[in-house]
Amino acid sequence: MKKNLLFIGICLLFAVGCDQSNKDQGFDLFTMEAFVDLINQNDEAAAAKCGMTLLYEGELEDDMEGMEGSEGDAGFYVTVFGKGIEKGELSETGYEMKLTSDHAYYYELVSATSFNQNLYFDDPADANAFFEKLSQQEVIKGETPFAVEKMTNQLGEDYLLLKCVDDDNLVFEINKPVCENGFCLISIYQYV
Repeated sequence: MKKNLLFIGICLLFAVGCDQSNKDQGFDLFTMEAFVDLINQNDEAAAAKCGMTLLYEGELEDDMEGMEGSEGDAGFYVTVFGKGIEKGELSETGYEMKLTSDHAYYYELVSATSFNQNLYFDDPADANAFFEKLSQQEVIKGETPFAVEKMTNQLGEDYLLLKCVDDDNLVFEINKPVCENGFCLISIYQYV
């Protein structure tokens, strides 16, 4: 009887551990539809569909006033949403991002004379899997539907074009992940 209870206990621990690892798979919590809504709408409701909450919103120039050597993003309005991450200390280029769990990610919108959108992943495997999942789509039917085209630039680098099905002028370029400084960046450019 004790052996059976021990076996059942081990099975339960294993099952709970497997369930927990699935909860940590950050980007799996949001769909491609939620992603295109996020990059198209850039608001809290769209970020929530991707499992993210607002981490920071404001003009960096105000926060960095009086800092010695403060250059970089000063004067830009920045909005950051994230999951498994929190806003850290202010540095010369903006706020550092501190991990609070595995498989963390965050989305940054920087606006000045144009919009720069960036999606950062803490885990390189998550960043590559996300890009691969996106590249396998033909049409993403979010609130605004987008067709996905695989492209290659003159340097032989692969990227994706997301073209709005209903509006030829709404196009996003999504670049393959680039990993450096502890995060993997997927750059997102909106054509205007």
